[in-house]
Amino acid sequence: MFAPFFMWNHIISAFVRNDGDPSIAMYATLASNLFNIVFDYVLMFPLGMSMPGAALATALSPVISILICFRHFRSSRNTIRFKPVRLSVRKLLFSCQVGISAFVGEISSGVITMAFNTIILRLSGNIGVAAYGVVANFSLVAVALFNGIAQGSQPLLSRFYGLGDKESLRTVIRLAIKTALCVACLLIVTVQLWSEPMAGIFNQEQSAELAALARQGLKIYFTGFLFAGVNIVGTNILSAVESARWAFAASVSRGFVAILAFAFLLSAVFGMNGVWMAFPCAELTTMFLTLNGIRKL
Repeated sequence: MFAPFFMWNHIISAFVRNDGDPSIAMYATLASNLFNIVFDYVLMFPLGMSMPGAALATALSPVISILICFRHFRSSRNTIRFKPVRLSVRKLLFSCQVGISAFVGEISSGVITMAFNTIILRLSGNIGVAAYGVVANFSLVAVALFNGIAQGSQPLLSRFYGLGDKESLRTVIRLAIKTALCVACLLIVTVQLWSEPMAGIFNQEQSAELAALARQGLKIYFTGFLFAGVNIVGTNILSAVESARWAFAASVSRGFVAILAFAFLLSAVFGMNGVWMAFPCAELTTMFLTLNGIRKL
């Protein structure tokens, strides 16, 4: 029932961020997430609503974000005016073309999770699936960091592209990619040094097999973020400058084609290590597509 609010929240926060008020967008995101965390507990336990309470807390969180974002439209910094317009099918289709890479990136995570779980269940059973859960949870945090870099650079990229200022555009592109590479190196070093305590967070039963699989998985899987960071930021760059075809090609490669092909192929040859290797191999393959698209700008 609250799906329209989740969609509206994405749209409103993007407008606010692009209209020169990223602080409000950040406060709105923080507030909605804190609301979700606190009211998960309040509705589930003190109010006794159990799982429906958790669902309601999550459903209401985008409403909080939207209300905070609306402060921007009442401020002196606002340059956006809402007014009735005639529907343009051409503009709507163009918007879909530019945004389809983000859509593919979001929907692919479910497909990849299902495929990986199926492969791992056959190779290592429930312990292997639990180990993948450890890797996937930390991977979500890593992806969020790169999405932050991508969304932070997007308004500048769009502005300079719209102005035709190619020199400034290239400067922002270089800064975004360099930042992604630095963050990726930091993540890889962190995982290599602290994979054991990281795996232990999700291993309350002290299973030696789970710990070994999760440690190995973290170390191999996270090397892929050296390339994934470039791809996440790069597809955002391509979308921001209306290079929809290259953005779509890179998103489909890393979200479906390359990752699934490598997952099935490498797992058949190397077992569980092959499953972990699929992510770095897919991201490396996709990176050549991403960089080729950026080179043509």
